[in-house]
Amino acid sequence: MTDPFRILPPTARLLGAGLLLALAGCVGAPAVVQPTGYGSTCFAGTYTCQLGQQVPVGSQCTCPGLGAPSFGAVR
Repeated sequence: MTDPFRILPPTARLLGAGLLLALAGCVGAPAVVQPTGYGSTCFAGTYTCQLGQQVPVGSQCTCPGLGAPSFGAVR
């Protein structure tokens, strides 16, 4: 019986083995964070500000800062 991988050049065999090893590390699914409710307070670093409406918790938001807006999340 002949080795079916014998016809591949050595570099192709190494690349195939590397690909299999790289894919072996990918286990599971990405975590999806579901909003647990709604909030109107934006926490952006040292700044905290109130938003004009209720938005899902964990959403991205901005608070006016000194010179430039600060980016954060709703909690």
